[in-house]
Amino acid sequence: MKPTLEFYNLFQFIYDYLNENLFSNQLPNCMIVITRKNRTFGYYSKERWVNKEKLMTDELAINPMFFSKYPLIEMLQTMGHEMCHLWQDHFGRPSRRSYHNKEWGNKMISIGLMPSNTGKPGGKKTGQQMMDYPIENGIFIKTCAEMIKNPLFEKLWYDRTTTIKILNTNSGISDLQEEKPNTEEEIIEFLYSTFTVEQPLLTSSSDSSKSKYTCHNCDLNVWGKPQLSIICGECGADFEEISINSITLESIKQ
Repeated sequence: MKPTLEFYNLFQFIYDYLNENLFSNQLPNCMIVITRKNRTFGYYSKERWVNKEKLMTDELAINPMFFSKYPLIEMLQTMGHEMCHLWQDHFGRPSRRSYHNKEWGNKMISIGLMPSNTGKPGGKKTGQQMMDYPIENGIFIKTCAEMIKNPLFEKLWYDRTTTIKILNTNSGISDLQEEKPNTEEEIIEFLYSTFTVEQPLLTSSSDSSKSKYTCHNCDLNVWGKPQLSIICGECGADFEEISINSITLESIKQ
């Protein structure tokens, strides 16, 4: 097992696959990196890297903190979104820093992603901070449905401080507790699905300093130091200590 190769080989594959199928192999190679910037799914930065021959390349960053908090399609949308910025920098006319103009928006639509400042239908198509969503039956969602059949998707690693989605199938696209999706409808449903914890979370020191206690008779919850002996004032029953690792965390989108 070589985690670095497994992780980055998958993202190079995603970049190459989208480049071939959505950009006609027009985009140059770039440096794909990981970022942990708060509230950032990803970003594009022009000519961020240089080597000893003074050759420069762009940077495309992805935030692993969102891989399992949101459906898989969101990560793939981020790749497509940032690749449109890369396309515009090389073949179009980008606006001021971080502004999403009409040219960028039209390119997004051409690859099957609808720009929207709300991430939903009806949102503004241009602006400073933009989200997007796949166009129904569009080329982007169809391309992703084919792409995730590749076994490389079994090599996606997840940050253990977030919820964990497990891929466990020979074809690369099945939840641990479900049968392998085969039809186009099942595959697209998988792309949009969210998952609960399948393995213990790696908690921070602030998480491990407190435990949750529950009275199952009264449905009351309190928080306190680990290994406390607490009696419910309503019914007299003992509170049960709930380990933070056993708490189900559902994927949410703010």
